[in-house]
Order: sequence, then structure tokens, then C-alpha cells
Amino acid sequence: MFSHPSADRPGPSEPFVPGEPALDDRWRAATAGWRPSSIRSAHPDRVRAWVRHAWEGLDGPASTSGEGGDPRGDDEVGRRVLDLMTVAALFALQERFLAVAAGEPAPTEVPDPRRDGAPLDDVEVLAVVRRTWEVDPAELGAEGFSAELSGFLQDHLEELAEEVRERLVGRRGPTQVFAELWSLDHVDELEPAAEQDGAPPFPLSTDDVAWIVSGVPGPEKHTAWEWLAR
Repeated sequence: MFSHPSADRPGPSEPFVPGEPALDDRWRAATAGWRPSSIRSAHPDRVRAWVRHAWEGLDGPASTSGEGGDPRGDDEVGRRVLDLMTVAALFALQERFLAVAAGEPAPTEVPDPRRDGAPLDDVEVLAVVRRTWEVDPAELGAEGFSAELSGFLQDHLEELAEEVRERLVGRRGPTQVFAELWSLDHVDELEPAAEQDGAPPFPLSTDDVAWIVSGVPGPEKHTAWEWLAR
């Protein structure tokens, strides 16, 4: 009834994503082999860097120190799975923002990350969705259960993406979050030095934030700002 995709450590082909070295193992465990189809930017490495930066700001350092983190964690859902859920929600958030910023409707569905290789099996998904819904594997056959479970997971991630948006904006302010997300597809609005000195792409400098927010106006920015800060 259950599928068990591999969650081995990444090999040399895994993309390097800069971040806090103390959190490297957790990041790799949650993302090994995962190639999100929700990356629509022409700069996929920059998107991954933002997702890790945002994940660390939401959950990473607090959980490393044993304080804070996800207050809903329990024995049924491991730390790696909670990390993976947050990362999936952040990928969904950036996809929706960039769609709105391009004048398109925000995607209404969050894809099941397992389709793109996320290291997550049905047993782990069941533990996640059971925190919100009553799901009984015995009520359906194997094929029907897997399909229903995937639907529950997508519903969970849609709610989590909205929660993550609210937490990011509340913690760091809409100006900072807007500038970071806008920069994923508009590197031309960054200072050239920021792309040349080899430093991690995030956090953005105060000059980059100021220029993105106020330097190049346009209706797309206004629409994207309203969507993010709603």
C-alpha cells in the first residue's frame, strides 16, 4: 500500500545551496533528489537560495538551538518531514508571487512534491495529514488511498503556503520579503556588485531593497505588492 522513495544523502550532482553550515545536513535530508517543477524563474539557483534563506529564517536556527521551531511537532512527524513541508510551501509561495508579478493568475493548486522527487513516502504523508483530517487507509484500496492521500497533502500544502506567507511578512516585514521575491526574476534591478563579489544572494543589501521597492515603478509591482501584503 505504501511507497517508499529513497531519501539518501545527495550525491555530487545535487545543486549547492548557500546557507548556515550548521543546517546543511537538515537541508540536504529534506531536499535530496528533489527538482521542484514550481521553479519558474530563469534563475533557479537564486530561487533555491531564497527558499533556503527563508526556511532558515522561519524554522532553522530556532530548531537547532532547541527553542522555537514548529510548535505542532510530535512523535508522529519527524523533523525532516516538517522541514520538507516548509520548503514545499516556500516553493509554492515563490511560484505564486512570480505568476502574479508577471500579470498571470496565481496557481490554484500546490503540486504533490513527490512527483518531483521529494524524499517523502506515504507513511510520512499520512502522519502529516492526520494532524488535520481523519484518514483511514483501510477504507480504500491501495490505488484509491494513494490518490486521496495525495489530494490531502496538496490541500495541506496550500494552507501551509498561506501560513508561511503570513509568517514571513509578519517576521521580516512586507518590504524585505517583497524585494527578495521580486529579485528572483529581476536580477537586473540589483546592484552589479551584488552579483559579482561571490557573496550569498540573500539577504539583500539595504540599497537593493530600497531600489527594488521604490526605484523602478510599474503596475506589476503594485499588483504583486498588494498580493503579498494582503
